[in-house]
Amino acid sequence: MAFFFLIIIFVYVIISYYTNYTISTANYKLKTPLLIEQSNIKIVLVSDLHSGIHGKKQNTLINKIKYSEPDLIVLIGDIFDDFISLDGGKLLLSGISGFAPIYYVTGNHERWSNDIKNIQEILLSYGVTILSDTYIKIEINNNKIILAGIEDPAGKGNSNKKLYEIPNYDQDESMEKAFGELDNILFYKILLAHRPEKIEMYKKYSFDLVLSGHSHGGQFRIPYILNGVYAPNQGIFPKYAGGVYTHEKLIHIISRGLSIKFKLPRIFNPPELVIVTIESDI
Repeated sequence: MAFFFLIIIFVYVIISYYTNYTISTANYKLKTPLLIEQSNIKIVLVSDLHSGIHGKKQNTLINKIKYSEPDLIVLIGDIFDDFISLDGGKLLLSGISGFAPIYYVTGNHERWSNDIKNIQEILLSYGVTILSDTYIKIEINNNKIILAGIEDPAGKGNSNKKLYEIPNYDQDESMEKAFGELDNILFYKILLAHRPEKIEMYKKYSFDLVLSGHSHGGQFRIPYILNGVYAPNQGIFPKYAGGVYTHEKLIHIISRGLSIKFKLPRIFNPPELVIVTIESDI
């Protein structure tokens, strides 16, 4: 019996090791008539690093981003953490700076850190554009794009208590104020939003694509059977664990994130870098 138990532990350790530390790449291709003929846009999505340092694999992560030749890089929150040194996030930023324009939205752990101003200064020092309930018009490969981002609603916190909502902050009201006018702009529209479970709110606006993280891929998976076991703010068997979800004309892509924590292993759910290629269908 003891020998059988040791075999189970050994198998668990092996599975945990390989699914915890081997960075996978998820490639998604989308088509739209809103891009000029025979053009495309490549976006690299980085989410939920939690200031983690992948050891030698950190170079793998940076190289994966570099060799994908992105047109833009988007950081979808929790690049930094509230309990871990900021060094892992800084290492990522120093490695990817200069590859492509970089855009960022907050995650809940950055809001909880009580260090959000310092984090923003670090991001700005690496040339990152911060999107907080706002949008910008950019041009990529002669295509006009709306790129929008929303603030995570988590409030400031500390090790003893976390306020889960920013006081006096109404995210729906803020989004209406920021994005209500987008219906009249005929560009391809992308929203960066950390939390996938708020998709019903995002659907109110004329976005073509929403990019999210936060769910950590449901942490544990059973391939082809169960997409995820548990996700923050969704609970057991989350609906939005990771992958592509279609809501009529709106496409929602959710990263499984890059977090690696020994106390919370990822089972059959490796850290994930997401590459989205948007192609013209005309």
